[in-house]
Amino acid sequence: MKLFITDKRASSVYYNGNFYDTNKKIEMGFSDAFRMSLLHSCNAIYPKVFYDKTLFENNAYTILQDVDLTSGFGGVAYNLIKKSPGHKITLAGNVFGVSDGTIIAAKNREIQQQSGAVWHQQPKERWTKTPFERNIAIVPFETTRAPASWKFYINGFDALFVPCEQNVQLFRDSGVTIPIEVIHWGIDPALFAPITRPKRSIFTIGTMGSLSVRKGTDILIEAFLEAFPKERDVRLLCKTSNNYWQFGMRDKRIKVITLPVSHEELLKEFFYETDLFVFPTRGEGFGIPPLEVAATGIPSIVTNWSGPKDYLTDEMGWKLEYTMEPAKDFTEHIYKEDCGDWAKPSKEHLVHLLRYAYEHQDEVREKGKTAAEYIQREWLWEKRIKEYHTALSKYL
Repeated sequence: MKLFITDKRASSVYYNGNFYDTNKKIEMGFSDAFRMSLLHSCNAIYPKVFYDKTLFENNAYTILQDVDLTSGFGGVAYNLIKKSPGHKITLAGNVFGVSDGTIIAAKNREIQQQSGAVWHQQPKERWTKTPFERNIAIVPFETTRAPASWKFYINGFDALFVPCEQNVQLFRDSGVTIPIEVIHWGIDPALFAPITRPKRSIFTIGTMGSLSVRKGTDILIEAFLEAFPKERDVRLLCKTSNNYWQFGMRDKRIKVITLPVSHEELLKEFFYETDLFVFPTRGEGFGIPPLEVAATGIPSIVTNWSGPKDYLTDEMGWKLEYTMEPAKDFTEHIYKEDCGDWAKPSKEHLVHLLRYAYEHQDEVREKGKTAAEYIQREWLWEKRIKEYHTALSKYL
């Protein structure tokens, strides 16, 4: 097939061991041409190919998403492939820091245009030019309304998969008319197993993820300082892979881990050290960190809205109260389209829960044990992946 590389940043681009001149037509097979188009600006003339259902009957299909173990999207893509034994999944995306044989095999498979395609990413104009006849979108979102531009892209597909019940309503309210299925994420017990933690002289409250408005970091810091104005036997430990945050953290009891760390280092430096996890998020598509920490025996305080509401129980922690407010950060700065509302976690309730946990540390440890049992019983990938497989079978 013919491919025209329109990338104007260089006279040539590198792909799969070779340099290709820009602004020239080249001939490539479909698999290489499509992978090239994911990396560089290209105009491609794809041949018309009909969907071959027998490929999915043999568990063969394509997933479009990069794979890593440090981001939410990348980690989910890893598990959708890894926890689907017997499936001949082709990965159309990059692999970062993962050497697992199942993932590498998926990356090295030829992309078949007549297969079904699962697009695990935020909607974009590229979707309108999909060369696949059968397409499924996996799109989590964090507010009550998706950007208006997404409706057109999503409705061109055959189905939308979302990771929580609240997402179904938000996309219906945003004008999505195609079928919507809920497929929850899960936990890998080989990575997140119960950890024995000793009693310590300092009570450690932890949080993990981007230190951002959406994650409620501003409310957490204010609540921590209000709950513990003078106490020296308590600290706040923040783990993030993003070196930027906009909130002051000058109190010496607030520690931030920013360096990229291995999974073993993460367990040692954050999971082992944390007694109570706090996740005062304004909105989540799913929100997997509370499940990860719970699997190791850490209870959580989590906003009882959006993704977490699907899994939050009294077994794993405390539900943080909230009201609703406009999602200004998304609407005005990030997407620059109306994104509706998201939660405003109650700082007063968070202060109360922080004090309660600090004053009842034995109860916190016991709740950590029940949290681990709950996660290992209900939220392992081996159980939740069945929702994904069942949904796929309806549309591929």
